[in-house]
Amino acid sequence: MSIKSKDYIYTSRWLLVSASITVLVSAALLPSINVHAQTYPRRPVTIVVPFPPGAATDSFARAAGKRMSELLGQQFIIDNRSGASGRIGTDFVARAAADGYTLLWGSSGPLVISPVWGEGKSPYDTLRDFTPVSVFAKIPFILVVHPSVPATHLKQLLTVVRAQPGKLTYASSGIGGTSHLAGELFKSMGKLDLLHVPYKGTSLFATELIAGQVDIAFAGPTTTLPHLKTGRMRGIAITSTVRSELVPNIPTLNESGLPGYEFTQWYALLTPAKVPGDIVSILHGALLKSMEDPDVKKHVQIEGGAFAPGTPAQFAAFLRLELDKNAKMIQSAGLKRD
Repeated sequence: MSIKSKDYIYTSRWLLVSASITVLVSAALLPSINVHAQTYPRRPVTIVVPFPPGAATDSFARAAGKRMSELLGQQFIIDNRSGASGRIGTDFVARAAADGYTLLWGSSGPLVISPVWGEGKSPYDTLRDFTPVSVFAKIPFILVVHPSVPATHLKQLLTVVRAQPGKLTYASSGIGGTSHLAGELFKSMGKLDLLHVPYKGTSLFATELIAGQVDIAFAGPTTTLPHLKTGRMRGIAITSTVRSELVPNIPTLNESGLPGYEFTQWYALLTPAKVPGDIVSILHGALLKSMEDPDVKKHVQIEGGAFAPGTPAQFAAFLRLELDKNAKMIQSAGLKRD
């Protein structure tokens, strides 16, 4: 069927007018697209660290925050809100405005241990109340023993422990802490019977291990390295999936006889839930860019850590896996709060 010329002219004019309207509407909307990306941050940003100054959590946040300030042209202020094993500061951010100006420098304890730790649940929900930006770094534990324990590698240690069920002890910095759960995962995966001896802090149990009051412990590189060098502790394995540059001769538990074992302390950046996606993208880019800075690298290396960058989606999936793993481990071990 042919198209009459008048109809054709009318249709052509309508299409032209329609296209012009589309262009004008698009142009009108253009300034509103990525409006946050164009203006954020317009004022100082607060990074809440839910622990006191001085530890790795605080050190990493300050180093990364300083570089992010330089990259984004606004001050990133560190606010230490400690208490309740990190839950007070973490809950503060969960309740903060979703505008990108209050951030959380999160870590494994308050985010994936406290929420699944029996009675007295956390006042926040990790998956519901936060938007993940990226994991920043992970620090492994080193499985160490007192020199009197007749084992120089993991298979020997497993044999020694299994030959004396309930006789050997392992120390931690306290019930429910990361060093405690690293030991519980070791017991569970190795089908071991070890007696847990909790202390109030890492320095105390390190002293007791050196004195021979306890046999085994999981402790960070900064705690163990000086004593490994003097022979007052013996390093058996490391809890990450790859070896550490600080102790390259110490193998992972994964490669030494417990395939699938991984337990690290990790540190990450999060925002309150419902922060606009373009702001999250800006923060994500700045955080990953900060990892290229020599001073930031130095802070991570000093603590024996390694960068662990990823996308927000990867971080969200990691949080779900960590929560599930810890919940199962705590339940199977019958662990309860004091």
